[in-house]
Amino acid sequence: MNIQDEYMEQVSKQMAQDIDAEVMHGVLKDCGWHEVVLKRMHKPEKRIIEQWANDRIKNGVWTYGPVWMFKDSKEANWFALRWL
Repeated sequence: MNIQDEYMEQVSKQMAQDIDAEVMHGVLKDCGWHEVVLKRMHKPEKRIIEQWANDRIKNGVWTYGPVWMFKDSKEANWFALRWL
């Protein structure tokens, strides 16, 4: 496999992940989940936020990039107050 093939494979994988995320985002929104969009962040910062969410969110959370979806509106509000 040459470098061009490797690049095309990486791009196609990222596109597939982005499409899957858009579909999931739409499904969750249609099911009444609540959206919070953070600014873009670096990986260490994202890990801190993910740990905070894992420790505190009990009713369902999904994230992809800066988009966070919460099943419970109160948890979405607490998250937004803490991280926005």
